[in-house]
Amino acid sequence: MIRLVTLLVLVGVLCLPARANESSEAVQDTSSSSSSFFEIISWPFVHVIQPFFSSLVYPIAAPMLYAIDNGVADKAVELITFGSKRNILIYPLFNLKPGSSTMIGVCYRHRNLFLQSDYTVVEEHFYANSDVDVKLRYSKQSLFGKKLYGATNLNLYMDRDNGFVLPMTKESFKQADTTLNWGVQLGFPLTESRNWNFSFGGELYYHWADFTDTKDSVLDDPKYLIEDRGLYQTHYEFPIFMNLVYDNLDFPYAPSRGQRFSLRASYVAVSEYEGINSDDLALVGLKREGGLKDGGKNHDFISIDAFYQIYFFIGSADKYVLTAKEGRKTRKFYTDFSWSEALRVWRPENLVETLFERRVFAFQFRFQGVWEMEKGGAPYSAFPALNARFPLRGYTNAWVAPFLMGLSAEYRWPVDRLVDGVVFDEYAMISDKVNSWSKDHLYNSWGFGVRVRKPDMFLLRLQFAFHSWHGISLIFTIAPEFR
Repeated sequence: MIRLVTLLVLVGVLCLPARANESSEAVQDTSSSSSSFFEIISWPFVHVIQPFFSSLVYPIAAPMLYAIDNGVADKAVELITFGSKRNILIYPLFNLKPGSSTMIGVCYRHRNLFLQSDYTVVEEHFYANSDVDVKLRYSKQSLFGKKLYGATNLNLYMDRDNGFVLPMTKESFKQADTTLNWGVQLGFPLTESRNWNFSFGGELYYHWADFTDTKDSVLDDPKYLIEDRGLYQTHYEFPIFMNLVYDNLDFPYAPSRGQRFSLRASYVAVSEYEGINSDDLALVGLKREGGLKDGGKNHDFISIDAFYQIYFFIGSADKYVLTAKEGRKTRKFYTDFSWSEALRVWRPENLVETLFERRVFAFQFRFQGVWEMEKGGAPYSAFPALNARFPLRGYTNAWVAPFLMGLSAEYRWPVDRLVDGVVFDEYAMISDKVNSWSKDHLYNSWGFGVRVRKPDMFLLRLQFAFHSWHGISLIFTIAPEFR
């Protein structure tokens, strides 16, 4: 918590020069005293903290800067872009993690494939354990010549070593699960500025769950009944949802100013579980006379997913994104780095002139909750997970709970035109009741790294994340930090 408070204090401290510059022409003596006060307060940040942050990301940034300096990133974007109007993208996907979750894949994106203002996306992912998932999404702007947005998606997940986690714990059990999902969505702007948007839709989930091939991780516990939670059984889910979004960010993938808010509410109707016959139960050492049938509870549930993001731009530059010329200038701070020239490279006056012209503080608050229509009846798939994608980046495994709440804070600065240095600190809590939160279930993650992006396209991020002081996680993925 001390790290987060320190970060918030730095936001206020670093805002002082911008405020002082605005009033300097009007009241010179007041501006002078304010400037002197700022120099005193910000001295540790200028001379110690920022050089330390930059030194942290140097080993990661240097290879990327070399690639960018030689045009590799720009050439790579050109290589994956096709079509006479450059409206087709085909590029690889990856998520490098230890174990079976390592993934490689390919993505195909096509604008104006069938109609003007439509967008088609096809993704295929292949995992280290031979699992496969396929995603197809089609969207269309200006439906029927109106301010309407429509989308449909079809997804197939084949996961032989998927699992479920017991609520309020990290205790997990393996379960083979093939999921087919189809959904439709219709949305429209609520204001002329299109900052406020509302959408609604429905989905169909088909869960084909079964025992794993190894059959060495089967749960049979009265606290989490197979017949009530849908474990190892086939069932259907029918979510109906509404989503309210506010977005006035200046850039989608390199935001420096603005806010983003989303509130999604869903009612999920769940079918009766298919049950398990006695022969299949006997294969895993479970005995039930006549097999196992649905427990008879109401399996429906309501879910809420809400987040709020806000970005503060601090500096004298007009915008955060660097031009090519500015990128070359900033790059020298890293490509010229050597211990013998460290004092020259990290001179405080150079830091103030270049790095401090552009810095961004990013904050996200997120809440997820599930309310069961009948206590103990919702399926295992209903509960949200607290993991690296929440985000709680220092943890490779996950907690599952009816209610999750988290706060993330990031400090970003430009290393190059396409590369940001990042230092982050985040906290999250889990609870089985929406009105009861305990510090016993408060978790922390912090770390640093780099993110590679264009203003309108996220490329990848490489980050080191720690959970408190007890472990480290390497993140190398094409997925952005926040939703």
